[in-house]
Amino acid sequence: MGATPDPATRFVEFTEEHSAWQPAEEALIDQMIEDLHGNNEFQYRKSVKKHKPHAIRDAHAKSCAILYGELTVDADLPEEYRQGMFATAGKTYPVIARISATSGAIRSDRVRGVRGLGLKVLGVESADRAHADFLTDNNQDFVFVTEPEFLFKDAADYAKGGMRTAKILARMPDAVMISANTLLRGARNVADALGKQLPPKLRVFSEPNHHPLGQTFYTAAPVRYGKYIAKLSVSPLSAEVVALRKQTVPSDGFDAASSAVKKHFDSHGAEYAVSAQLCTDTTEMPIEDATKPWSEKKSPYVQVGVIRYPRQTAYSDALREFGDDKLTFNSWRGIIEHTPLGSINRLKLRVYAASSKFRHDMNDVPQTEPADLSGFPDRDLGRIGN
Repeated sequence: MGATPDPATRFVEFTEEHSAWQPAEEALIDQMIEDLHGNNEFQYRKSVKKHKPHAIRDAHAKSCAILYGELTVDADLPEEYRQGMFATAGKTYPVIARISATSGAIRSDRVRGVRGLGLKVLGVESADRAHADFLTDNNQDFVFVTEPEFLFKDAADYAKGGMRTAKILARMPDAVMISANTLLRGARNVADALGKQLPPKLRVFSEPNHHPLGQTFYTAAPVRYGKYIAKLSVSPLSAEVVALRKQTVPSDGFDAASSAVKKHFDSHGAEYAVSAQLCTDTTEMPIEDATKPWSEKKSPYVQVGVIRYPRQTAYSDALREFGDDKLTFNSWRGIIEHTPLGSINRLKLRVYAASSKFRHDMNDVPQTEPADLSGFPDRDLGRIGN
């Protein structure tokens, strides 16, 4: 992260062909929305049995951090990286972030898996938006996960394998998930000793239970980056969160991850680098196959901005309600210069919207799209830069 680009490197320039939609995908997406709606209803019925009817997201349902801060664009960026919302050196935007666990169920934090980061950048204004559904919004959403590549190639691949995984993750008891994590961790140790690797779809469940604030998050699928095409990342930058990279959360406690986040922000702020990896070749760095790694030797991630979070509450009942029940993150909410690209991103547009509608309708909670930080709950500690 933060590498210096080779001035001789030629980057692929974006054309409208790179964002072409495939009508054949729509039927697949219709079926996935129906299947995921079943997961939504399963969790809702489960909550009713506990006398607390409550609808949740069909993925990344449980948060462990709801944060506010600022994103400042780096100065002296090479021209190729001065694109979209990163075009003006030193420009600062307020941000809201939500860190979450992958499951479509509210699980113990002992369960391992992919974590997600929803980042909402406020006040990114443009007459040209990435999608007509968000024409009246002035925010830019990015959705990140802790894997540099997506686990499924495209919508068709996700329809075959991803839906089965989502259904299992929504229904499997915590005890079974924790046992599976332990078995996969053992299998990974054996594979490592033999110089082999577990398949990516299993490896993610064998990871140590990382501290959420020490992890690097990736868009995994590409986005338009002004004149170019890129993947983005958010990685630890300040010493206090860099030190958390090798730390894990305590092995006991249903809410161990949020407790660890709160403990950090009780006494520290946090800084993260926002970086862009520009595409140099759409054959070696494909847009439509989200599972294929993009070589960091050919195109390193280059820092384009810094997110600064002050000391803050980080997690509370009010923040959980705000982030889990009121906010929606959709990477298609944004400016045309950062249009999501590829099959997986096209899938997310409608799937995320359907899940959000179910959740807000069932809970009778209006969706909140903040214009500034004035309504952010518990914003009672610290100032930016502390």
